[in-house]
Order: sequence, then structure tokens, then C-alpha cells
Amino acid sequence: LGEPPVPGAPPDPLVLAFLRRQQRLEEQQRRRAASLAQRLLRFLRKKFYLFRRSALMTCISLRNLALGRPPLQQLAQEVAFANWRGEEE
Repeated sequence: LGEPPVPGAPPDPLVLAFLRRQQRLEEQQRRRAASLAQRLLRFLRKKFYLFRRSALMTCISLRNLALGRPPLQQLAQEVAFANWRGEEE
């Protein structure tokens, strides 16, 4: 308890879980404290990226049905592009 961890040693999973929980709680508090305009902007951004991903994945699927499946590397790049969410906050 009193000794600092050795540099390069893997962190304790319990500590990692606690830190993730704290970050999640801080994020929730920050969202609750946000103004109405910030909340609206966040909502619209989430919906835009959801619609964008849905449209791109639909286009990819229809192309695959019509023309056959492309090489896996090309498909992986297209899916990664569809999952892109821009600049994260």
C-alpha cells in the first residue's frame, strides 16, 4: 500500500477498473453540467455519425451483393472509414 509500483510493472486490474469508473463518472458530471446548446450539439453530432455509418454500411452491403465481395483489406478500410467519428471531444 505505501510503496509506489515498480516502473514498467503491469498495473493492478482493480486499480484500472477504479480509474475507468472515475473517468466515466467525471464524464457524466461534465455532460450534466453542459449547457442546452452543448447538449443539443452533442445529440446532433451523435445522430449525424449514426446516420452516416448506417448509410455507408448499407451502400457497402448493396455493392457487395451486386458485385461480389472485394478483397478483405479493401473491405476493412471501408468499414474503418464508416466507423470514423471525426474529432472526438
